[in-house]
Amino acid sequence: MADNKQITVLNLGSQRLGAAVFRKAGGNLVLQKYEFVELTGDPTVDVSRLPQLKLAIEELAEKLRIAKSALWYAVAGHTVFTRFVKLPPVQGDKMDQIVEFEARQNVPFPIDEVTWDYEVVGDNLGETEVILVAMKSESLNEINDQVEANKLTTTGVDLAPIALYNSFKYTYPDVTEPVVLIDLGARSTNVVFVEGDRFFVRNVLVGGATITAAIAKEFGMPFAEAEAQKVTHGFVALGGAVEQHPDEAVAALSKVIRNSMTRLHGEVMRTINYYRSQQGGSAPTRAFLCGGGAAMGYAVDFFQEKLRLPVEIFNPLRAIQAGGGVDGASLQNDAASMGELIGLALRSSGSCPAEVELVPDSVAAVRDAARRRPALIMAGLCLLAALGVGTAWFSKAGQVVNGKLTSMEREQTELRRIAGEIGTLDAELDTLRTQSAQVEAAVNERSYWVRMLQDLNNLFKNDNIWLTLIEPMEQGKSLTSSLFGNTKDGEEDALVGTVAPGAGDNAGGYELHLSGLYRKNDNGQEVVYEYVRELAKSGLFAVDDIEKQLNELVKAEVGLEDDRYAYRFDIRLPLKQHIEFKK
Repeated sequence: MADNKQITVLNLGSQRLGAAVFRKAGGNLVLQKYEFVELTGDPTVDVSRLPQLKLAIEELAEKLRIAKSALWYAVAGHTVFTRFVKLPPVQGDKMDQIVEFEARQNVPFPIDEVTWDYEVVGDNLGETEVILVAMKSESLNEINDQVEANKLTTTGVDLAPIALYNSFKYTYPDVTEPVVLIDLGARSTNVVFVEGDRFFVRNVLVGGATITAAIAKEFGMPFAEAEAQKVTHGFVALGGAVEQHPDEAVAALSKVIRNSMTRLHGEVMRTINYYRSQQGGSAPTRAFLCGGGAAMGYAVDFFQEKLRLPVEIFNPLRAIQAGGGVDGASLQNDAASMGELIGLALRSSGSCPAEVELVPDSVAAVRDAARRRPALIMAGLCLLAALGVGTAWFSKAGQVVNGKLTSMEREQTELRRIAGEIGTLDAELDTLRTQSAQVEAAVNERSYWVRMLQDLNNLFKNDNIWLTLIEPMEQGKSLTSSLFGNTKDGEEDALVGTVAPGAGDNAGGYELHLSGLYRKNDNGQEVVYEYVRELAKSGLFAVDDIEKQLNELVKAEVGLEDDRYAYRFDIRLPLKQHIEFKK
């Protein structure tokens, strides 16, 4: 990054917000100006958090005159889920896939509802250790909306303890032994272990607000008054045989603070034990205090007594320069709270040991558009070139098309003439089809009776029955009466009556009258009935249910003379097909 370029950063603490402006000169960070703003009320109450956050950012932007600046900002450690995971040694795309799988298993929210990232912490005994960080996308977007509502542009979002780690590595490059940073915040405390190039982070939900709440409860006062008493008169009571403060109220206040700090010490010790037993880390040999709570009286002495380690205030100003407009005395008083701001400035000025990043939706959209911009510009240029080539081509093509169109119009005229001739031929073909249909019908009718007689003959199964008369009828009248001299028109010597015209599927009341003789056997006239059933199956007759109509369609003599050779029968079946009979 070029020298003298302004670097703007913002740390969104739970109760104290800080912003600073740096520039880079000769490879060093120069602090131009900074400001801190305190939020009122209990930081553990989230209802009024966003409106207060917006107003505090607006106040910082006005004091530092950083409107329309692009900046990195950090969110508090307790707002982000953090987990250290050990993986088999993998690289490249497989690393991303395995870490995503671990994120789905470890993050306590659906993966599509969070914004997450990871950073490789180090390799140990054939294992790769990574830190997973995840934050609810909705919460991150709400915070980012408050930042951008003040005409600020988000460059990136870091995690406060990670920014603190980067700041420590930049400020104390000479420290090689294992150390622990205890960042005493308002709502929680960040415990950061630094061991060579390896680090470990854990957030403990005990902070300055816990001490204030204990004071308010002990002395029965509002939270705001308890906070004022803590800031004005508060200090950590020393252990052992130490003379108490002459003011009994102040002495009582210091004991309440000590009790709360003792609880915090217990959480820090549990974190140290977890780091050593579960993460395979070494016991710290030094401790550094930072954050707003580090300024409390005797805080260093308390932790030195409890941890039995050398304890000092973390001074991130060792490696930076202060500009001419910065008050040196005020800066030294605020040094313990400057760690995150310097760590964020490092993200904007160059590479850092840990570069975890949370990306709000609006930032992701801007980055995606910027990533696509070169391709879109190239696509636009290609489109313009294509339009130029296309215009020339279409001009030439238009001439060719006009020539083809003239030729096609001539062909169309010829085709219309041919279509007229085809229409005339189609009309002649329809006439011929009508005539041929009549001839075809006549041929079919001519062979109709031949086929019928064949079917009637083929249905005889034995010589116990034979026909003596086959006679077509219409409306109960014979169509062949003129062939029989002894039968007058309309008179019939038959055993059965006529079938009602139109019965069943009968075509126009046409019937077939069959007369004949049968030889009686043990089944009587059953031989006649069986023959009629076969006729009904032939498909020539309009019979719906032969068993129901059998007695109407068939009459047979039986039992008149037992010694007779044969008996007479009559059958009348309605024809299915309409047949023209020539009388």
